[in-house]
Order: sequence, then C-alpha cells, then structure tokens
Amino acid sequence: MKYVLKPHAKWRLQERSIPESVLHEALENPTWLGYDDKGRLLVKKLYKKTGRERMLLIAGEIIDNTLEIITVIDTSKVKKYL
Repeated sequence: MKYVLKPHAKWRLQERSIPESVLHEALENPTWLGYDDKGRLLVKKLYKKTGRERMLLIAGEIIDNTLEIITVIDTSKVKKYL
C-alpha cells in the first residue's frame, strides 16, 4: 500500500523508536483492519519489541489511493486494544 507520513506520525515514530519497517509490515500484514466513526482507516499489528509483545496502532485517511498516516501509537496494552 502506498502511504505518506504526516508530520505528527513521523514525530511519533522517532519518539518511540519504531522502525519504519515495522510500520510497513503492519500495513502489509495487519492483525486487524477497520474504520472509526469518522471513516479513518485503523490498522492494528501485534509485534515483538525487545522480546515483549506490543501493538502498533495506525490511523490514517485514504486520499487519491494513498494512505495519509495521521498518527502511530505503540503500546504494551495489547488486550485493551484487541
């Protein structure tokens, strides 16, 4: 999937030390895919970071066949978001 990172999403990736390869993997093979009540695409991906299970949450909008990623959230509270 073609995507672009909005400034906030870039900042969050850097802040949380999330490699863009993890983001790419989440978009290619999501654990869960859906939409919020405003029509934004929501992607959830389970992955391991330093041996612990984590979840990457991605929120974005599809504009002209490109996903514009608004924000990225990395959490250890996997059960809360599944």
